[in-house]
Amino acid sequence: MGIVNEDGQSRSEIAISWLNATGFLTLKNFAQRTDALKELNATNLNAVLILPENFTQNLDYGVQTNVSLIIDGTNPDVARLVDDGIRTLFAEFYKTIINQNYTEPIMVNTETAVVREAIGYKENIVPGMLTYPLLFSSMVVSTGAIVFEREKGTLKKIRASPIRPINMLFGKTLAALFQTAISIIVMSVLALFLLGPKLNWNVPLLIPIFFLGSMNGIALGLIISCIGRAPQEASNAATTIAVVLQFFTGMYFPIEYLPVYMQQIGQFIPMTYAAQALRNIMIRNATLSDLVVPMATLTVSALILYGIGVVLYKRWVEK
Repeated sequence: MGIVNEDGQSRSEIAISWLNATGFLTLKNFAQRTDALKELNATNLNAVLILPENFTQNLDYGVQTNVSLIIDGTNPDVARLVDDGIRTLFAEFYKTIINQNYTEPIMVNTETAVVREAIGYKENIVPGMLTYPLLFSSMVVSTGAIVFEREKGTLKKIRASPIRPINMLFGKTLAALFQTAISIIVMSVLALFLLGPKLNWNVPLLIPIFFLGSMNGIALGLIISCIGRAPQEASNAATTIAVVLQFFTGMYFPIEYLPVYMQQIGQFIPMTYAAQALRNIMIRNATLSDLVVPMATLTVSALILYGIGVVLYKRWVEK
């Protein structure tokens, strides 16, 4: 949310520090309201809060003061969440800092600006649906495949042949990628024809996100498979982990809806960045420059996790 502090005095600074301390929204300060509104229109902000010049003076003299809140109404749920949160904060701010006998002297004048086509339930849910295969399909498939080969005794035969055991790992990775791709394609086609969401299907940007997200899921599955002792045990472990992780990634709803501690946990889960990137591409028409951070994060995490998986796999083969 953008903050324009036209007052610049003690009361307004305290109010901003209160808002910042809640962790409710990420704040960005602007010197001019025109700059803040420009960012709002560019869909880089969810809202703009303007504190007027006489904010501190009016509060000191007990005079009613008005603050302006301009919200991007594209997503009604997010707009309502921001509006309610700001109103509650100013109510508590006045009761705690100014006067215990609360008479609501701070009025929040809310203005809704739809800066892009309104987002409905269908538009919100489809990107999350497409994140599902990245977490479940890729992880569970790669987990079961490796352990199943050990159960069958395939590794003993491979070690007796000219084929290197690592080649089997790469083959299983490609197979898991292919199965995940099939799941994504099927779900995309069904969503497109059954739900008909108004989304930006930017395939050149979606493909690398799907690939990197799948590689993270496969890498996690590989690590689990090297720890599990039996196919059923490893598969159950992968499913359980995926079920738990899905609630921290913002798969089914924007991560902004989650409590702060869950958002903080989600920052350490690669799929969170995949889910956010898909939403930004399909809903907010993000460009390549907007995806540098999530793509870099997914790439680094995939390399680290897959590297750990390869090390565990080699130790597993040697045993």
